[in-house]
Amino acid sequence: MDNDKIVRFPNRYERRKRVDASKGELRCEVSERWIKFPEASSRHFYMDYLALDVMTLGADEKERKLCEIIVDRDLLEKILRELPHKDYTQT
Repeated sequence: MDNDKIVRFPNRYERRKRVDASKGELRCEVSERWIKFPEASSRHFYMDYLALDVMTLGADEKERKLCEIIVDRDLLEKILRELPHKDYTQT
């Protein structure tokens, strides 16, 4: 196959990320794994829980759940807000 005849569509990767996010999926940037978010969090007493599924593709190319992690939604949001940014764009 002649590689100079391959036409690359701009922003295809970004479009896929937006579609996945609209389905409640956050893809890993370097592997075929992703986090599947629930439709809603679950409030129990004083905590708002998120049950997150860590997913991958099985040998049959079908979705397969590796594990589930249950986290405090408010704490996750706080950690993400306070997480510092490292800027590697200048290298």
